[in-house]
Amino acid sequence: MSKTIYTMLITLWIITPIMMLNVANTKNLESDEFVRDPELVAISNWQVFSSCKDSIDEEEENREIAGYICRMMFDGVYEANQYHTLFTEYFEEQGRDSELELMNYYSMTGCDINEMKYVDMKYMYMDYIDNNEDELGKSFYRTMHSVLQPYCDEMKDASIDFHLDENDDRRRT
Repeated sequence: MSKTIYTMLITLWIITPIMMLNVANTKNLESDEFVRDPELVAISNWQVFSSCKDSIDEEEENREIAGYICRMMFDGVYEANQYHTLFTEYFEEQGRDSELELMNYYSMTGCDINEMKYVDMKYMYMDYIDNNEDELGKSFYRTMHSVLQPYCDEMKDASIDFHLDENDDRRRT
């Protein structure tokens, strides 16, 4: 039994640094660098976009299943956001700054989207793809960061307090 545990520890000791280097190097990856390649892109935008488009088409006979597929893809985005938020909160509690810095690059969404409604995200995605058809062959999950950028910017702007200076009626932050 102890030999098995010892072997597992040695394996983890060797593999963990290799895996962390791969995660650390993901900050250099941009969604624009990927074209449709089955080995790199498991779920592409055209798959999700066509399902979501069919889910709102009244005449589509597979409307219900298309809506289910569309919802499942966006539920994956919410799930990834939840894990990211939980890991970030844990690292903040532990005071682990290097891990927090890594989490900034690891975020798929760019900000906390827990309060965002599914319907809003769906239409935001569809509008983005309508305006950026060149992204149809790219990864759905890598594209979500770009799709959600206006929402994240709005959330960041909303978090900044503005006050009027009573003396000069000037704004200050």
